[in-house]
Parts: sequence; structure tokens; C-alpha cells
Amino acid sequence: MFAVSKLAGRVSAVILVAMVAHIILEIVLRGFFHTSTFVLDEYVGYGVAAMTYLSLAYAFEEGSLIRVSLVLVRLRGRLRRIVEYFCVVATLGVTVFVAAFFWRSVKRNWDRGAVSESMAETPLWIPEALVFVGLGLFAVQLLAYLLRLLGGEQPMGVDRSVDLGTR
Repeated sequence: MFAVSKLAGRVSAVILVAMVAHIILEIVLRGFFHTSTFVLDEYVGYGVAAMTYLSLAYAFEEGSLIRVSLVLVRLRGRLRRIVEYFCVVATLGVTVFVAAFFWRSVKRNWDRGAVSESMAETPLWIPEALVFVGLGLFAVQLLAYLLRLLGGEQPMGVDRSVDLGTR
């Protein structure tokens, strides 16, 4: 599963490069030719959303997500594990809820043939589907992490030399 998350992270990097290229193209078109693609804002918005959600699972697995560990670092033993389980299950629940919302929206936009109101008339299901895929990958990574925790793995951000299974 991590390979899929890594691939999604790479797709995010490609989207970033495409956004930068589009911005440069827009600067050249406006500066030298007094014209525009007329879709820069729209596509950069789609790109930021897609990048953010597609890279979420990879960032989580790599331990790169910002975690508010002010309380967690002070906890030890069984209490730390319980709090960690709660955090993962709560995050998984919210992620699945939001993913379900996006799935309904993707399906509705597909069924209706909804397109953006710009000149490009981008099918709206495409950017929403990228967000949905990112949320789905993140949910799977959360589930895998929860299963690893239940199997005895130490929580993220914990010094592996410290035994948290006691107390």
C-alpha cells in the first residue's frame, strides 16, 4: 500500500511542476503577448487541492504530518496507547466521512455532466475525484497504522527504546 501512497506523492510533485509551468506560461502570455489562458486561477486551485490530498497518505506514513503532540509526549504506557488509538480512530472516522461526501459529489457531477463555469468547462468530477482518491489512500494508511499499533508497534514519534507497553 505504501507504494501506491508514494506514487500519489509523486503525482502531487508532477502537479506542482505543472502549476509552476502554467504560472510561467501565464506570465509570458500576459507580459509579452497581452493575452492569457484565462484558466490559471481555476487550475491552480484544482492543483493545490489535488496536491494536498494526494500527498496526505505518503506524508502520514513518512511521519511528515504535523501532529500536536504537546500532550502525547508527556504520556507513557497504556494511557499513551489509548490516546493514540483514539486519535487514529477519530481521524479515520472524519476522513471516511469527508471521503463519503466527496464520493457523492463526484458521482453527482459525473451523472449530471457538471462542468466549471470558466472557458475551459472542466468536468467537475475530475478535481473532486483526485481529492477523493487522496482521502481514500489516507484512510487506508490510517487503518494500516491502527492495525500495526494493535499488533504491538510503537506509536509514531516515540523513542523506540522506551517501553510503552507497561504502566
